[in-house]
Amino acid sequence: MLDHFRSPRLALGVAVLATALAGTSVAAPSMAKEATAARTVAPMSAPLPPPAPGVVRITQANLLSGQPALNFQADAATVLSNQPDFITYNEVPYRFDVFLAPPGYAIWRTPGQYTGETPVAWRTDKWTAINQGTTTVSYKEGKLPGQKVEWGIRYANWVTLQGIDGHVISIISAHLAPDSEITHGLQEVGINNLGALANTLSQYGPVLMAGDMNFHYNGPLQYPRTLLTSYGFTPTYDVTGTHFPTGDHRGATIDYIFLKTAAQFSVLGQYNQELYSDHDAVTADLAFTDAPIEVPVSFTPGDFTNQPGGTRDARRAVLDLMVKAVDNTAEGASIHLTTAKLGDKPLYRSLRAAIDRGVHVQFLTRRPNPTQQELNLMNVLGSKVWKKDWAVGCDEECQAIDRRGNLPQTRLLVSQSGVTAAIRMDVDQPAVFSTAHSLTNAKVWTSQATYDGAFRRFFLLVGREI
Repeated sequence: MLDHFRSPRLALGVAVLATALAGTSVAAPSMAKEATAARTVAPMSAPLPPPAPGVVRITQANLLSGQPALNFQADAATVLSNQPDFITYNEVPYRFDVFLAPPGYAIWRTPGQYTGETPVAWRTDKWTAINQGTTTVSYKEGKLPGQKVEWGIRYANWVTLQGIDGHVISIISAHLAPDSEITHGLQEVGINNLGALANTLSQYGPVLMAGDMNFHYNGPLQYPRTLLTSYGFTPTYDVTGTHFPTGDHRGATIDYIFLKTAAQFSVLGQYNQELYSDHDAVTADLAFTDAPIEVPVSFTPGDFTNQPGGTRDARRAVLDLMVKAVDNTAEGASIHLTTAKLGDKPLYRSLRAAIDRGVHVQFLTRRPNPTQQELNLMNVLGSKVWKKDWAVGCDEECQAIDRRGNLPQTRLLVSQSGVTAAIRMDVDQPAVFSTAHSLTNAKVWTSQATYDGAFRRFFLLVGREI
């Protein structure tokens, strides 16, 4: 039972964090002057009681980008001590993942000053990521005097996860722009973009969104209730009928946990905890009100990035995205793959299994000396490129095209995988095992036009006309 048992990985994560708190040598850069003495900063709030069995706990934590490293680390320890299922972080673009998601947790964000500011973390003993992405919330350049960042540039990171009980849920981490003379109107833009994202994700299961929204719940002239309600967003404060200040903002409530469809959850409790940050941590305990639903496999367009220093799943995020696309093809579907090198065993096994179940596979390696996996595909599929199945190397004409550039290291085209048709993935690394240890980006499209353009280029590489 969760109230008497802490998983070994979670216990290890707490130990890692406690060890890290003993010094500052691995602290991420901060805009404020960092503490230099080797000392420990204790968490400001005691842990919450562990969540009861069946409870889904989510915490929203804005950890103040400019605070000293040791204060940040203490705040992260406070958040993690509550054993939340999910954490939505704000203002942590340059903080190290070891503090945000130690062993027992995984994390998703697209690295960058603005894209990496709002990651999502989750417990790996209870949840497995099945999709993730980063979405533009607002984009307006400009700074007021004294500003160090552009307040109008905002992104949300999101993850869709499946629990060990079969439930599928999506978590969105957001941080809206404050209302100022250069950002006026961007909160409405942000809510519209987040609402559109939540509508898409809700096709696959319940959606939770949390973040620092920079509007006041207890300010009726500022809280955009009509717009939020139009997208089905209900704050936990509405459900419980209570709210509290969420930080050092003159008693204002500006940090939220939203239920996309309130009827899908029971709110069992909500709590705030004092942090060194100017925001409190806000936690809600929830329970699903319905049985798990079977969610069809689907793919979302966008940029997907792995985390080389993260857990195995985080390191293999891009490779496993390709594996997922191949694994969910049905008999009669087509796979077209070209790469600078194929050397990843899980991807190779997925290709062989696809061939065995009647998927048409066409493979082109641009490596002068084929790997054993590539030779095996050539032996199985043959080299007659006018047929539906083949595997070949890159001839002189193909090499000339490759030298001219504009070809990604790996391109995967799948005619149908799960419920998604016309999937194109361009990956900036070869399809090899070591890719998991390098920062790797995959750009995914799910439109027929982009698929067809890449399809024609693929056949050009082998001199075949369409």
